[in-house]
Amino acid sequence: MTLTTPANLYCPQSIPVSSSIPRIDCKNDWNHSARSLVNGEQLLVDDLYSTGLHTLAALRRRLETDHPDAEQGHDKAREFRSRYQQASQNLLAPITSYRLDLDKAPEIGWFEELYADVPDFLLPFPQIQGLNSAWQWWQKGIEIPALKRRLFPFYGTYFPTRFDHLELFDSWLRQYDGQRRLAWDIGTGCGVMALQLIQAGFDRVLATDANANAVESVRRELARQPAAGLDVRLADLFEVEAPESPDLVVFNPPWLEGTARSPIDTAIYHDGTLFERFFEQAYDRLAGSSATPGRLVVLFSNLPQTVDPTAVHPIQHELDTRDRFVLFSRDSRPVRAGSSKTRRRKRDPTKELVQLWELIPKS
Repeated sequence: MTLTTPANLYCPQSIPVSSSIPRIDCKNDWNHSARSLVNGEQLLVDDLYSTGLHTLAALRRRLETDHPDAEQGHDKAREFRSRYQQASQNLLAPITSYRLDLDKAPEIGWFEELYADVPDFLLPFPQIQGLNSAWQWWQKGIEIPALKRRLFPFYGTYFPTRFDHLELFDSWLRQYDGQRRLAWDIGTGCGVMALQLIQAGFDRVLATDANANAVESVRRELARQPAAGLDVRLADLFEVEAPESPDLVVFNPPWLEGTARSPIDTAIYHDGTLFERFFEQAYDRLAGSSATPGRLVVLFSNLPQTVDPTAVHPIQHELDTRDRFVLFSRDSRPVRAGSSKTRRRKRDPTKELVQLWELIPKS
């Protein structure tokens, strides 16, 4: 099946080709180039892919020297990442005729697909690295133990590299005794939980996500390996028409409060309004629409509390302050170490628990 790429997909902002940007190659001093990047000067890598890698490594060393306490506390680490991101975006790489125009550069197939009307342009080098990593995952896929199959996440789509919460959800599904006519998967990402629901025997699953790339990822997954009854829609939470009330709503929200800088970040960071909006809309969908109201399952983590013991737990806060849901069951399990194949920041798992909260609406 041939799929047409939608026009509303997220991709890094292209930069017009310019002869006024200073060029660097392997003969330049990497430390001098790093200093220029920190000072806000744009530089264009002109020869080898490795020149860009060495320059970014020099930039990281320089910032680590300026911030020796970057690993001491969440706030310090966040400040370091912010400074590195700001400076590293000044290092650019050329794309010519949809190919990364550097010697010994990796093949990245996203350029022609995501930038169909712009064959020649520049991109920040860290964005090139992200596109390259995403292309490798898209080509190789990632094995999802709970599904006993591989998924192939599209660019800009969050995918799990740890599976404790999915195993917890799988265990819960095995003992679920409710109706299996319709389930909603809110914020589906690459579609893992939606496929778990289909695997568990639900007749229909409606999956939504506000990230167009995530919807495209599930769409292409279904083209690769169809799953009867799964429908994926671009929507913020519950903002789609549905003819009947769900028997089950599942939600694996972002676990940290913070600022999302790209659509994929919205799977990691939430703003202060997400949970209030979610619980309000979930209650409207579930309560009072049938003799047996549906259930709500939220996958979460105590990670915010391991960083800050005073942090508000949004699910417990909902139960304590609102008259909408009651707790039906709760389960948790310790977190194992993350995949060694991902560059995502490793967490100390010794205190972290993944949690499954099963709620029912008050009548």
